[in-house]
Amino acid sequence: MKTPRLLLALGLALALFATACSSSSSNSSGTTSGASSATTLNLAFSSDMEDPDPDTVYQLQGNQVVTALYEGLLDYAPDGSNEIVPLLAESYTVSDDKLTYTFKLRPNLKFSDGTPLDSTAMKAGFERRIAENVAAPAAYMLAGVSEYQTPDPSTFVMKLSAPDSAFITYLASMVSPKAINPKVLAENAGDNAVEFMKTQSAGTGPYVIKEFTRGQQYVLERNENYWGPKPYYETVNVKIIPDAASQIVQLQGGDLDIVTGQPIATVKTFENNADFQIVTYPVLLKAWLHVNIANGPTSDPAFRAALRSAIDRPALVDQVWGTYGAESTQMYPVEMLPAGLASDTWKSDSSALKALSGGKTLTIGYLASLPADRQVVETLQTQLQAAGLSVELVPLQTAEVNSFSADPSTGPDLIYEVAYPDSSHPDTWARLFWYSDVASGAGGFLNYLVAGSPAADAAMNAGIAATDQATEDVAYGQSGDLIHEQVSYISLADPQDVFIARKGITGFAHWLPTPFTLQLKALKEG
Repeated sequence: MKTPRLLLALGLALALFATACSSSSSNSSGTTSGASSATTLNLAFSSDMEDPDPDTVYQLQGNQVVTALYEGLLDYAPDGSNEIVPLLAESYTVSDDKLTYTFKLRPNLKFSDGTPLDSTAMKAGFERRIAENVAAPAAYMLAGVSEYQTPDPSTFVMKLSAPDSAFITYLASMVSPKAINPKVLAENAGDNAVEFMKTQSAGTGPYVIKEFTRGQQYVLERNENYWGPKPYYETVNVKIIPDAASQIVQLQGGDLDIVTGQPIATVKTFENNADFQIVTYPVLLKAWLHVNIANGPTSDPAFRAALRSAIDRPALVDQVWGTYGAESTQMYPVEMLPAGLASDTWKSDSSALKALSGGKTLTIGYLASLPADRQVVETLQTQLQAAGLSVELVPLQTAEVNSFSADPSTGPDLIYEVAYPDSSHPDTWARLFWYSDVASGAGGFLNYLVAGSPAADAAMNAGIAATDQATEDVAYGQSGDLIHEQVSYISLADPQDVFIARKGITGFAHWLPTPFTLQLKALKEG
């Protein structure tokens, strides 16, 4: 598996949204004074996204734009479930040995400029993902493909060198390989259209890029050649507004239609306002603590277990997330494994820590740029100090956090974050965070403090090679059990995904593995 360039837009950058929400319900909330044009939708990002290239973007902010421009073979159902459904593929089959995947493409597919999409064009898009000069963070998704076949214009076949139980979920992921216009690739063959796609689009999605101005806004316009039902909104404006409070002011003034990633305290102010709605969905987020098992007081297994028990998780979740989050019950995000596997339970009891805490100081790191994280670590600090520990909070920069895996002794005792995986498959969680053989490049890309064990690695390796669901589930459950027993991660909460929108917008649709992203083609008025 190749190492993805995970930025911490994947993990720690999410901590900003520890206050996001989920549950597939809608409630009233907000206060507004105006409304956007009936054919224009106005959204906001808190920072610039990376280039709008489906192969190079690997960032939370960019998902909303890229998913509107490009499409892959498969998709997650828009109801917030983990069901995988056809997208550009009309149907697909998987061989019994899990090595051959055959996709039948929908008829009459077109790229935004009218160029037909057939199996040869699909193959070109997939091959671009692993081209040397593209530097795709999610190239690992195709690392196991040994051959592409295009027996006829509507049939696209991939053969794997070994079974990969996560492969289908890769093809539905937000960072899945996408269909890319072969005409654009041919006209920009020198660099595989990398420069072109920094400001322009070449996909089959419901929208195309009209304007891409860094630091200001991105303007999308409706793709008139879209193969599916035409989107309601002709134009989507995405404004760059770094300050969360300014986003709320513009929402209330009618200059924005939908915002996300707001602190829960802000969300609550909209709960009884009939001019707005709060729309929430389940999402694959996990708020947790990385534990330094190699250094400091947390190198002692008994201390780690006592530390975990001293955390009053129900009180923490109630104080920080309220109804917009739930106490963690598994070592994986929601919906990844059947209930009862990789159980994440403990009894809150500070007595053991009080017996071990005398004279000890504990350090908790958090990303300094994410104010929402400060509330969580301060709450933890209060709880643990009541058990006799001296607790120091350590603000960190992204580069610092990424450096700790080279030498965990330089890191704090705990690191708090809210993270998400690439897909709904448990390997995209376990291998990302607790694969212990970090140096091999086979996983552990966000294992900042080098936790885990060879036994947990072996279990997930058995899971990825499994050809039946029961074997797969048991293997990943065992891996999670070993991490829970090791207390190398302490799971806190499953935050939900929340959107504050003005009254009148309907058609909300959301993908389970994709935080802070709505299906723009489904949104409409009334």
